[in-house]
Amino acid sequence: MSGRLFGLVLAAVLTTGAVAQDGPFGGFKHDSSEDIEITADSLEVREAESIAIFSGTVEAGQGTLRLNADKVIVEYDTEQQDSETGAIRNMKAEGNVFLTNGAETATGRFAEYDVASGQMMMRGEVILTQGGNAVSGELLQIDMNTGRAQMLGGVIADGSSGRVRSIFKPSSGNSN
Repeated sequence: MSGRLFGLVLAAVLTTGAVAQDGPFGGFKHDSSEDIEITADSLEVREAESIAIFSGTVEAGQGTLRLNADKVIVEYDTEQQDSETGAIRNMKAEGNVFLTNGAETATGRFAEYDVASGQMMMRGEVILTQGGNAVSGELLQIDMNTGRAQMLGGVIADGSSGRVRSIFKPSSGNSN
């Protein structure tokens, strides 16, 4: 990360308590038209509710994007005309949530992905990393279409006010 970009990001974090950017930590952009594959220890389908519940070491993937969790609830639309089994509308992940695109990772207690709009939300002691850089907070919002991400401090589990916390590793290049 260049010194100038680091300064701009650090200024944004210090003045607003949140980080919103299209560059570093905003690389979860992906192609939402790719197939979604989900594996788990068990699957429960509630056809009347149009949901599928995957439990036990759940692994979901779409292109380079990967999501792991203890439990994933998938809401699907049986009315979707371009699919015989219905199209996935929404995915909710609970417990030990881990999201990665290869270059970046995010962890938290809960995540929700609105497939149609491309909006991802993670909450619960969220930690977002890219290389040696890290940002933590209570709520992470990612627009998967643009790659724009925003971390908010919010209220943490013990009821106290949280703040966004960042650690940036300086580049190893000379600054002469």
